[in-house]
Amino acid sequence: MARKKKTREEPRTPEEKRARRRRLIIEYVIIAAVAVLVAVLVQAFVVKPYRIPTGSMETTLMPGDRVFTNRFIYHFSAVDRGDIVVFKAPGSGAVLIKRAVGLPGETISLEDGRVLIDGEPIDEPYVRRIGGEAVPTDPFANGRAWSLTEPYKIPADSYFMLGDNRIDSGDSREFGPVSRDEVIGEAFFIYWPLSRVRIL
Repeated sequence: MARKKKTREEPRTPEEKRARRRRLIIEYVIIAAVAVLVAVLVQAFVVKPYRIPTGSMETTLMPGDRVFTNRFIYHFSAVDRGDIVVFKAPGSGAVLIKRAVGLPGETISLEDGRVLIDGEPIDEPYVRRIGGEAVPTDPFANGRAWSLTEPYKIPADSYFMLGDNRIDSGDSREFGPVSRDEVIGEAFFIYWPLSRVRIL
């Protein structure tokens, strides 16, 4: 003979019903608190969204694009040339996003609008193009050693950041090299607007 399936017994008194409601409310509050804590920890240590405010990284990143940034990758690996990096600008502390072009110990210079590393031109397919031609990378006339009016040796544990839109970018030519301690993470995915969703 088959056993009759037991059903969960409902509270029979008003006091039992109130106690059950209190338990459910406490459970929901705990679940919500844990969800908020996880979200905060993810943003603080794993992935954080950023909005692109200017055209300094056109056409790789457009104003209004929203990107996810991997905040832990550089705890396990070095910044590579070509990485799109979120960092705090030296001096101002403003959070910026640019491309890592020069690496620690390298000498960066300019020739005919192109970037040279240790005297050799590098391939930069990401630089903004107008009429099929890459816009030039020109020095800044600010009198700083890193303005690239002359070759500049990048300090140890620092990176030279440039915007892809070289004719409209405040970058390391303006504020100097970015130390590893100022690096926040690597931008890896455009998630908004939907028409521009893609991996970087």
